[in-house]
Amino acid sequence: MSEPAHLLDTFDEEDCTYCDGDLVTGSYKDNDAIVCDDCGTPAVQLW
Repeated sequence: MSEPAHLLDTFDEEDCTYCDGDLVTGSYKDNDAIVCDDCGTPAVQLW
C-alpha cells in the first residue's frame, strides 16, 4: 500500500463531524477518500 493510501487508514472508523455516521475508506469524485457512511461527506480526499 502506498504511503498516501496508508494515511487514509488512520481516519477509518472515526466519527463524522457533520452527523452521527462513521468515517470509512471509499471514494469521492473518483478519488481515494475517507467519507461518512451515513451522509457521504468527505473528510479526507487524495488526488
